[in-house]
Amino acid sequence: MGGNGEASGPQGNADFQWAKFDSEAYFQHYYGEPHPDDDLVIRVAVETLKGAAPVAGDLDVVDVGTGPNLIPFFCALPRARRLTAWEYAETNVAWLKAELARDDLRPQWEHFWGVTREAYGPDYALPENPIPSLRSKCEVTQGSIFDLPARTWDAATMFFCAESITGVMDEFEAACAAFARSVRTGGTLAAAFLVRSEGYVVADRPFPVLKLSPETIQDVFKHHAGHVKAQMIGIVDREIRSGYSGFIFLTGTAR
Repeated sequence: MGGNGEASGPQGNADFQWAKFDSEAYFQHYYGEPHPDDDLVIRVAVETLKGAAPVAGDLDVVDVGTGPNLIPFFCALPRARRLTAWEYAETNVAWLKAELARDDLRPQWEHFWGVTREAYGPDYALPENPIPSLRSKCEVTQGSIFDLPARTWDAATMFFCAESITGVMDEFEAACAAFARSVRTGGTLAAAFLVRSEGYVVADRPFPVLKLSPETIQDVFKHHAGHVKAQMIGIVDREIRSGYSGFIFLTGTAR
């Protein structure tokens, strides 16, 4: 992947400079100051994963397109036997490995882990610092969403990936199909998507985002999943941060 992003018309995944993605700049911009909508996404993700089948057992969970973000790990950790981060950009892979190698939590992660612990409730008796458990359960794998192995995990999460790697609808649909197929039949799918975005800029480099509606996302997933539901979160008429003005949270079960 690569390219200079100068072609006219919608640009595909290969037209962007993923090898030069500035992971720390992204983290600071999008998670440097926790936002109430982030907390709400955590709560709905936790609610979905708490009910993921088999309810009485531990799960093999993949997070697709993790980026510089520990929130997906936090949400899945209390239910996970094994966690896999499936991430394409080399910079993000290195960032994730370095973050998991730390012994302490950044203040932002302390906040988001606190929201996660509260969402799971006292029955789970979660530790104050999740890093040791994350290190023991998590594997960071470099790979493209389009190359996900099929029917491998019990549950899959995807936070702001498929719509923010391409400006081409066919590629978005292919990415969502690969995400849904990565889970065993009957397994849980949980994904968050940006709303009303024209794209985003990280350290002065542009990256794509497709404009999506709940109806569009449900139409894409109905071919690959059952019990599909899309919930709108924090949709407003202004940008929350540069690059979006709300979220859509989708759940379903893999077919």
